[in-house]
Amino acid sequence: MKKPTRRERIHCALNSPSVLTFPKQPFQTGVITRKDAPPKKKTHPPAPPEPQWNIIQKAAAKALDVVEAALVSNELQHPLPKTADPRVQIAGNFAPVAEQSVKHELTVTGNIPECIKGVYVRNGANPLHEPVAGHHLFDGDGMIHAVTIDGGNSASYACRFTETQRLTQERQLGHPVFPKAIGELHGHSGIGRLLLFYARGLFGLVDHSQGTGVANAGLVYFNQRLLAMSED
Repeated sequence: MKKPTRRERIHCALNSPSVLTFPKQPFQTGVITRKDAPPKKKTHPPAPPEPQWNIIQKAAAKALDVVEAALVSNELQHPLPKTADPRVQIAGNFAPVAEQSVKHELTVTGNIPECIKGVYVRNGANPLHEPVAGHHLFDGDGMIHAVTIDGGNSASYACRFTETQRLTQERQLGHPVFPKAIGELHGHSGIGRLLLFYARGLFGLVDHSQGTGVANAGLVYFNQRLLAMSED
């Protein structure tokens, strides 16, 4: 009688290596070009300009950063739950990726039916900056992925961040300052993060008047526009 063989382990994001590898910044944002356009020399975009703060704002920013660092240090003295641990939430297949300019003539395995022609778009969470403390998968910045099928056996791909007010401000500051709705806003530390955030707004360091959403929850085509949705 044949002995039963040992079941192979299924690899997934939960048991994959927890080392987070964030893309180098600033991201190289490509330009959408035609397939027959000559290739352009790759150039790195200039770094975002530093905020133009006065002396009071600079002092307030340093003081609030010190308070936040102390808050994070105290929070990390205790193990994070799996629902807020970035080593679990954005590891493996869920690790962040960089923006990708349009890639034409992708390698296709098999054949694409000639009747299929159009664009498949998907929205998902993809954090721009590495988390400093708690982070849930749904806390990431919105990123749109698009696969274009021109008919026949030709396909192209590109992905871009959704340019929310939150993303543009954090990109300029160089680090996350907006509180994460799921990964950070819990317990006393969550209250402290909210107070820090509104204190930054009081000193004019951030502007939350135009929303704080990440626009990563889905897409709706309305009035000839593709709208990125947000649920936070």
